[in-house]
Amino acid sequence: MIRVDSDLLHAFIRDALFSRGVAAADATVVADILLAADSRGVESHGSARLQPHYLSRIARGVLEVQPQIAVDRETPTTMRIDAGNGLGHPVAKRAMQHAIDKARAANIGIAAVHNSNHFGIAGYYAMMALEHDMIGIASTNASRCVAPTFGRDLMLGTNPLAFAIPAAQEEPYVFDFATSTVARGKLEIAIRKGVPLPLGWAIDPAGAPTTDPPTGLAGALLPLGGSGIEGGGHKGFGLGLLVDILCGVLGGGPFGANLPTSTGSQEEGAVSHWFMAINVGAMRDVDAFKRDVDRELREFKSSTPAPGRDRIYVAGELEFANVRDAKRNGVALRESVFEELGSIASELGLAAPAALAVN
Repeated sequence: MIRVDSDLLHAFIRDALFSRGVAAADATVVADILLAADSRGVESHGSARLQPHYLSRIARGVLEVQPQIAVDRETPTTMRIDAGNGLGHPVAKRAMQHAIDKARAANIGIAAVHNSNHFGIAGYYAMMALEHDMIGIASTNASRCVAPTFGRDLMLGTNPLAFAIPAAQEEPYVFDFATSTVARGKLEIAIRKGVPLPLGWAIDPAGAPTTDPPTGLAGALLPLGGSGIEGGGHKGFGLGLLVDILCGVLGGGPFGANLPTSTGSQEEGAVSHWFMAINVGAMRDVDAFKRDVDRELREFKSSTPAPGRDRIYVAGELEFANVRDAKRNGVALRESVFEELGSIASELGLAAPAALAVN
């Protein structure tokens, strides 16, 4: 891994997108979210996505750099937004902010987005609610790369769900997870690292288990819980389908077999998102709630670990530790990603972020 200065990395991502015609404000939002992913250790959704998922699609003219975003339905507690086939990050941040504003006025707010594209880590948007003493929920459907339980056809995306719950002294509870065994980017990382996949992550095109990353990319990911029902794969399948219904069906965008596949030609504007903000103060005293969240988290973390384990971690705890480390020592990027940033810099005439010397 190579460490880079977070401010310089942010500026580079922003400038690269701006040079391709993305509005400055939108480019800044994308940079915020990619940097957040890298800082939290979610490298599959960070700088590694800049060239293959954003810049290349902009260069091919299949993604609108300055989209016409429109609110096409609204009530006091809900909103639906047409993203105009633009980058998913700016419109997703706008939608979550609308959900928060509605929750401030009416105690709950829900926003859906259709005609959008990949929006980065779902946890970023859920966490927006924390500073308002609200619970945040965010999800998105995605291009198809997951087979249903007992199937082999590509029917679902990785379809993540993220929940963020405020605490008092403890770190907030932030649970951001794909409803597949892993995100598809983890297979791409395995290729870059030259390592096999754990058994149970993916199947080949014929439906047989595989540990070969390229074969897995050509085949399908499995639902959270793996193959069949013995390990709970049907539960992951159910969660993935739930996200597709909330985002695609309720949001008025493509869903199921109408979504593009990750292995074929990528259609744009097919992805839909869904967000919710819940005002904690509508249910009970906020300070008392946050103290109880602290107590809940501490009880789990202080419980007895299994043999060979030092302690129990709750969702989000390791990611917050990664953020603190990135602030101290710079953001950790895989060498292949760092080299790709250099190639982008050469192509666009930008200064590439330099490696930091870390003791």
